[in-house]
Amino acid sequence: MIRILLFGDFWNRQPLAYAPIRDRLADRIVFVEDAADAQIALFSHSHDLTRHGRALSRLVALHPDLRPVLLSEEPFWDSCWSADPFASYRMAQDGLVRFGYAVVNHFTSDVFDTERIPYFLLTDPRYVAQLSPLFDRNAGLGVDDWVRRWQAPQWDAVFMAERRQGPRHAPVFADREVWGLSVLRSRIARTCEGASILRAGKGWEDEPGRGELDDWHLDKLTRLAGTCRYVSAIENTHQANYVTEKIFDAFAVGAVPLYIATRSHRVGRYVGSDAWVNLRDRLPLEGAAFQPFDAGAAVGADLAGGYTVVQAQLARLFADGAVVEDELDLLADRLFEALQRLTL
Repeated sequence: MIRILLFGDFWNRQPLAYAPIRDRLADRIVFVEDAADAQIALFSHSHDLTRHGRALSRLVALHPDLRPVLLSEEPFWDSCWSADPFASYRMAQDGLVRFGYAVVNHFTSDVFDTERIPYFLLTDPRYVAQLSPLFDRNAGLGVDDWVRRWQAPQWDAVFMAERRQGPRHAPVFADREVWGLSVLRSRIARTCEGASILRAGKGWEDEPGRGELDDWHLDKLTRLAGTCRYVSAIENTHQANYVTEKIFDAFAVGAVPLYIATRSHRVGRYVGSDAWVNLRDRLPLEGAAFQPFDAGAAVGADLAGGYTVVQAQLARLFADGAVVEDELDLLADRLFEALQRLTL
């Protein structure tokens, strides 16, 4: 049994904060409130060191066997606020006191490397429950149906993400094929060509942030279903094993996903490569010329053919509850093994 003390302000943004994962580890992990009883002090953002580094250093000094661990589910946080997101062990400085901490994230472990359904969709059963009936409905449509639907949609393209700018949100680790994409994504949204472009989210409109909605995911699916030719599914960060709900949401609402992925990216394992538009040539590569995306362009039958195949595959996949259970079991086992190694 691993004894864990949750620490900092971001403890609710890591795998053990989610009931489907936490429940699978109930007989292997226990949360404690006293550092004297803990083996691991778990935090989830480098901001926790900035805000509470002194308190953590004191706990380490008082309890030499206590192991600080940064468990992060967010490559965006790791790449934007860490000089070296790939280091599995780092040093923190609080005045004259230095202490080390271990790092478990997308860059340093295989915890998040799921096989058929990406990590984020496993954190709450409502995601699969909301997507499954949409894929089932979409699987009944053929190539001609999709081509006709995309001919005159309400929106040529939809970009539903926070508008960001500045170097902080655009880190580059080109040798590792890691890029911050949120600034580039905002540029693609801003310059996208078409008769009807919807740009929604913080920085684009004065509406409340999507995180303030009762169910931001259901709101997105309901709002966009059957209304779009293209939907941006571009992630905050390009990292080979990082895939969120975004590309699945685009398929679910019946739109062609816009995405950015190099050949090493895991997205192809989930949805192939023939049913979405890859804007990887917009990556900030040396000598690359930026080209605005033309969302008014018609979708060809070849892409529609691949799209129809993927919709049928997703309908079968998301209807199979055993797949979700297997993925959660694998995720929980990998997480436990990663934490257990740190206590030995």
